[in-house]
Parts: sequence; C-alpha cells; structure tokens
Amino acid sequence: MHRRVFLKNAALFASSAKWFQGAEALSSPTAPLSRFKLAAISDGFSEDFERALQIMKGYGLSWVEIRDVWGKYNTEITREEISRVKRLLDQYNFRCSVVDSNVYKCVLPGTKPIISEGGSYPYSDQMDLLKRAMDRAHAWGSDKVRGFTFWRVAEPEAIYSRISDELARAASVAESGGVRLVIENEESCNAATGHEIAAVLKMTPSPNLGYNWDVGNGYLHGEVSYPDGYNALEKSRIWNMHLKGMQCSPGFKDCHEAFADEGEINLAGQIQALLRDQYTGTMSLECEFTAPGMTQQQTTERSMQGLLRVMKEASA
Repeated sequence: MHRRVFLKNAALFASSAKWFQGAEALSSPTAPLSRFKLAAISDGFSEDFERALQIMKGYGLSWVEIRDVWGKYNTEITREEISRVKRLLDQYNFRCSVVDSNVYKCVLPGTKPIISEGGSYPYSDQMDLLKRAMDRAHAWGSDKVRGFTFWRVAEPEAIYSRISDELARAASVAESGGVRLVIENEESCNAATGHEIAAVLKMTPSPNLGYNWDVGNGYLHGEVSYPDGYNALEKSRIWNMHLKGMQCSPGFKDCHEAFADEGEINLAGQIQALLRDQYTGTMSLECEFTAPGMTQQQTTERSMQGLLRVMKEASA
C-alpha cells in the first residue's frame, strides 16, 4: 500500500500517548539484528533521504528499502540525485535491500479494474519503468526491484495466465540485467493475498521471480496473513517482506493499518516461523499511516520500536 491513512480511533490515540511517555527509549536498538536483514522504507521516516538514514542508524539498521526520496518516486529522480543517494548509502554504511517501483501497477489491457489509484504509468511504459528501476538497483548495489500484478478486476483468477505471461516477460528483462523481481501481494492488485500471489507465481517459474510478502495486505481481502497466507507461499521464493500492524473489526471489517506491535497480525508467530524456516532474505518496516497527535516520523518511530520489541521477544 502506498498512501497515507489517517486513523482516528481512541485506541491509537492512547498508543500515541504511550509513545510520548517512552520517547527517550526510541533510539535504543533492541532487536537481534544479527539474525535478520531488517530495513525500513526510508520515506516513512523522512523524504529527506539523509535524515531518514540518520534516524534509521539510531535503531542499529544497516539496510534500507528505497521508494520516495526528496519528494519524488525514486524512478523519477535525476542522475545527480541517483549519485547523491549512493554517496549517502556509503557515508552512513547502508545497503539497499530493494528498489521499489510501480511496475505493473496499471491496467492490464482488455480488463476493467474495480480498484484503481492515480499516478500509475500506462501499460506501454512498463518496460521503460522497469529499466529505470534496474538502473537504480545497479547504482545502489541492490539486486531486487519490487513490482505488482495490475489493478484488480472482479475475478482475478480468470486472468492469472495473462498476468503470469506479463511477469515472465518482465522477469526476462530483469534477468538480462542481473536483477530479481519481487512481486508484492498488494490489496489493490490482482494478487492481494498469500494464496493469490502463490497461485500466480506457481504459474511463473522464472528463476529470478519471487515474493515481496506483505504481512498485512491480505487482511483487506479476508485472509489471515500468518499462518494462513504464509503457509501458502513457496518459502524459497520469499526474498523480501513488508512488516506492519493491521487492525480490523470482527469479520475483517474496517481493516486499516496500525502500529507494528498492535492489531490482528501474529507478528511474533511470523518471526518465529521465519527463524524455523531459516529465512535469509530482507525485510522492511512499512508504515503509511499517521496516528492522532503524531507526525509521520513519530508514527514510524513508534512502529519501529514496537517491531523491534516483537522481534526480540519472538527470537529469544
């Protein structure tokens, strides 16, 4: 998900108050980072990339997933800005885990989406967009680019074979440049749940095509991410993850993002399963909401603090 969701319920307001009470502890890394390649999507902290790295460094992080920098999507920044990102990665000793892109976050020709959002690139521009993302991956030392499965239609299963063909085409382009594609289960796209993304990728055995497993997005389509969604995935093809919290009313009603240590997701169980399955890929905190009385940076910091605590407890 890539939008800011404004939450107004009392539970989150109480959580923000607790955050302020414990703000002095926010700069203390608490997770067993030696056991996980933990990153965050940098613009959750700040769209000033240097400022984001400075904050992340305070949590002991050394990996970063790059989406927006200096108010622009990374695939639209200038050559000088690409070089500036690389200089900052080196200066603060960070590695780029994934270059985010909007590849295939568009209408698949001949389909009628039921969900769509503005700002997408037309189908005809997708391979050029992928090549720009690959260019950034090469510049920043990453081998992974994130993509999607087209805007969601009423019956996604009916077009899985077409989506598979498109993913195979993109994977071939990426493979020629030594890049892997990680496809996200995105709620607005045709593969929104663990079961859906597993079905699509099962049809697409390209060796450089894997999952960007988002632990929260499936809830918006009635799937419990762990264990149900996770169990559907081919574990060897999970190459990146997005970690977050998700709050829902009974029956998967009114689902929305929450702090990483709150809500419906059994994140501790997910972390324990990753340890059991010897997961070696990267993972990122994704925080896209603003809690009452808090700035975006404060919300993301509060979520990071909760995530680190869960990871520490789950891997003890």
